[in-house]
Amino acid sequence: MCIDPTKIDRPLETCEALVAEQKATIRQLEEDLQQQRELCQKLAAQLKAVENAGFSGSVTELDITDDNRIQLIASLEKSQEMYRTLIKHYPNGSVFLFDRDLRYTLVDGQGLAAVGLSKEQLEGKTLWEVSPPEDWQLFETKYRAALAGKENTFEYKYRDRVYSTTIAPVKNDREEIFAGMVVTQDITEKKQVEIALQEIKDRLKIKYQKRTEDLKTANTQLREEIIYRWHAEEALRESQEQLELFFSQSLDGFFFMMLDDPVHWDNSVDKEKVLDYVFANGRVTKANDALIAQYGGTREEFIGRTLYSFLSHNLTGSREIIKQFFDAGRIHIENEHRKFDGVPVWVEGDYICIYDSHGRIIGYFGVQRDISDRKKAEATLRDSEERFRATVEQAAVGITHPDQTGRYLRVNQKFCEIVGYTASELLSRTWMDVTYPEDIDADLEQNKKLFAGEIDSFKMEKRLLHKDGTVVWVNITVSLIQEPLSGAIYNVVVTEDISDRKKTEAALKESEERFRQLAENIESVFWMVNVQPQEIIYISPAYEKIWGRSCADLYAYGRFFTDSIHPEDRERVIANLTRQIESENEIEYRIVRPDGKIRWIRDRAFPIKNQSGKVYRVVGIAVDITARKQAEKTIRESEERFRQLAENIQDSVWLMSAEFTDLLYLSPAYEQIWGRSREELYAEPLKMMEWVHPEDKLLLEEAMGRVLQGESTSNEYRIFLPDGTIRWLCDRAFPIYDESGKIYRIAGIAEDISDRKFTEARIQAALREKEVLLKEIHHRVKNNMQVISSLLQLQAQYIEDEATLALFEESQTRIHSMALIHEQLYQSEHLDRIDLPLYVENLVANLYQSFGCGNTAIQFNLNLDPIYLNIETAIPCGLIINEVVSNSLKYAFSQSLTGEINIEFTEFNSQQLQLIIQDNGSGFPAGFDVDNAETLGLRLVRMLAYQLEASIAIDSQRGTCYTLIFQELNYRQRI
Repeated sequence: MCIDPTKIDRPLETCEALVAEQKATIRQLEEDLQQQRELCQKLAAQLKAVENAGFSGSVTELDITDDNRIQLIASLEKSQEMYRTLIKHYPNGSVFLFDRDLRYTLVDGQGLAAVGLSKEQLEGKTLWEVSPPEDWQLFETKYRAALAGKENTFEYKYRDRVYSTTIAPVKNDREEIFAGMVVTQDITEKKQVEIALQEIKDRLKIKYQKRTEDLKTANTQLREEIIYRWHAEEALRESQEQLELFFSQSLDGFFFMMLDDPVHWDNSVDKEKVLDYVFANGRVTKANDALIAQYGGTREEFIGRTLYSFLSHNLTGSREIIKQFFDAGRIHIENEHRKFDGVPVWVEGDYICIYDSHGRIIGYFGVQRDISDRKKAEATLRDSEERFRATVEQAAVGITHPDQTGRYLRVNQKFCEIVGYTASELLSRTWMDVTYPEDIDADLEQNKKLFAGEIDSFKMEKRLLHKDGTVVWVNITVSLIQEPLSGAIYNVVVTEDISDRKKTEAALKESEERFRQLAENIESVFWMVNVQPQEIIYISPAYEKIWGRSCADLYAYGRFFTDSIHPEDRERVIANLTRQIESENEIEYRIVRPDGKIRWIRDRAFPIKNQSGKVYRVVGIAVDITARKQAEKTIRESEERFRQLAENIQDSVWLMSAEFTDLLYLSPAYEQIWGRSREELYAEPLKMMEWVHPEDKLLLEEAMGRVLQGESTSNEYRIFLPDGTIRWLCDRAFPIYDESGKIYRIAGIAEDISDRKFTEARIQAALREKEVLLKEIHHRVKNNMQVISSLLQLQAQYIEDEATLALFEESQTRIHSMALIHEQLYQSEHLDRIDLPLYVENLVANLYQSFGCGNTAIQFNLNLDPIYLNIETAIPCGLIINEVVSNSLKYAFSQSLTGEINIEFTEFNSQQLQLIIQDNGSGFPAGFDVDNAETLGLRLVRMLAYQLEASIAIDSQRGTCYTLIFQELNYRQRI
């Protein structure tokens, strides 16, 4: 958010007034600082005399009077007081005014020149453009706190100077915060004076023998540090060797593409010119063998190649990809490259920009693999699906895909013809909309069983309503399909129009009265002819339905069936008439109806002899087998589709007898996966068990048994290729039942999952390595904090001032509270969570021991829910408990050695956490203002509560009680 200075009440006047107000104070403080320098010079001379005296064996020449010491202490106290005033109100004449976008709108002060900066370099720039990247998070947090109304003062080291920095909100006349102000004071010399004074004080108190012992101790520590650094360097070298080994041996291609000179990538540059430079000067500086193999070249050809040489075949598209890459800093993409010989190669890669300390791009790192085979397989699969879709669309039967609600997902052209609707009209309807009302319930009942898994499929005859209102009889076959990728479940319904057959059945029923004993048991045309003379004696009415011709015409003209026989079959049928007279005979032929439709007829004739054994009549039954012929055609087409599908997918499809003795079918993908010929397995199917890994044979044998029990199985197992290579397979097998419900076939699909298995193994190994590394980091952090605590304890041995000694001890307890966190993480199985009850118990035990409570009756009462917190939340909680309990142990029971300290940590109301720390001691002194107290302990508690975003309440009516309510902080990514 940007602020318009014209809409703010006198922002520049406010800063200028503040600058003018502080100049007088600065001049006065500079005079006092000069006095301090002179005093330091005097003390330095005295120190030199002490050192000379120490080496000469005599210190009697040193003469520090009590007046000098009192003057020194008074001067130091005055200096500290004046420096606190300077830090609080104005630091050394350097002022920075920033708006809500953290952009500096005003920069002034003499302190800028000391570090080689000017207001022209800084004004108008944002925090991130002028501050070191490692300090962005620190300043951004404090700047935004100032814009929220909070003032912060801290010390900041910039180059070789130390500054006291105050960041405060700037308000207008209406008390509205419109900007933030940074005021800095160079306190380098003050720090040097403080250090010099402390050194003088220490040297005056330390005896010659003590200095010798300290030097020995320092020598020991130095040797230990050298050994530790040596071990660390050895570990670093070993880690680098492992990384280099991984880089060189990885199956994926790794490379570094670096620029000759770094480039800026922001709105201040001409990005097209930058891209020109990148394509011309981005060169491969390092690549592993896997990457070089992807391009079919040698290392000498590869190293030093420019980005242009890799992407020149599609320069426009490649420039757009690099632009997106630089905008985001990283990218995952599939792209077509060219090998060195010009052959296209598809690669899938992850690429990450590399930046220098100024945020400029110096190159990028990439990991990529060759996916050309996968792309070819995807194209093959698309072609296969397209062929299958075309076959379904041209099928002679209706095929539909309704979902569980009955809504049509897909319909083919034949089904549209059956019901008279267009495809678009059907896709907005359900199958119930086109079903005869009396047939809906039976169909719904079967569908319910199918989706419930009670049946695998069902067949039924039903009536459909044509768009013109007529009824169409159909025979449907319904099965359930679940798509392997999307998981979508729907029906596959094959619909056969049987209206003609139903009409034939009706005609047969009408003739039952005349020909009951014979015709009621046949469904086709019954006919009878005389041999001499040749004439038709009888033909059943079904003739009219099948042939589409009148029986009366046939009787009247006395012509036989030959007029309606298909021309291609007529000669064969006429030649067969003679054989029908002599003996029983059967023939199949086609007829042509008057409407031009062709039907298949199976005609079976029986000669009838008289008493003398002479054939005088021939009777026969003509059956319309058009439906069967169409079904046979459909089956052949279905088998062909299955064959094409099975032979064009990468998975191996197999079909075996129920006894596992005969291999009925095996797709060509078997040879690609197993590396063996199909003929070898056809000859001896059970030989495949010899190629299964010994550890997986029992698993496979058990799976075979379960399939024979009617269970579908899915098993992952290993096989050996002829060259000894191991591959992982996922084999899904299922039983096939005959009409009686008996298992008579076993089918399955075997998929090569080696790549997935090997990838999973690499991921698991990498995860274990990261867990070990993270534990080691927590362990080292804890050790480093322990070293700091030990150094503070060692330094405290030379401190006689009680107040200073107390500060050291408090610092030790605070460091120990944080070290406990890392120690617990190192020992825990969960590297991101802290077991809070265990942590608080250890923390309280340490405080109890640190404050020497072993001889007192102070009792700790802990009521802790089994809560696990992340490290962001646990560290502030531990420091708050440390501060409050330490204050209670120091001050609450000063009049008595008995008392209680209660700590309660509970969770309530949807992850709300409540921390209560209470003692029954003396409480705060009378008139003590808790809210405005500036003691370090209370300030630290309030600061930690703010960090936790917690509400805090302090009650000192009976003892002291701190109550904090907050939620676990969100995890933030650590660098």
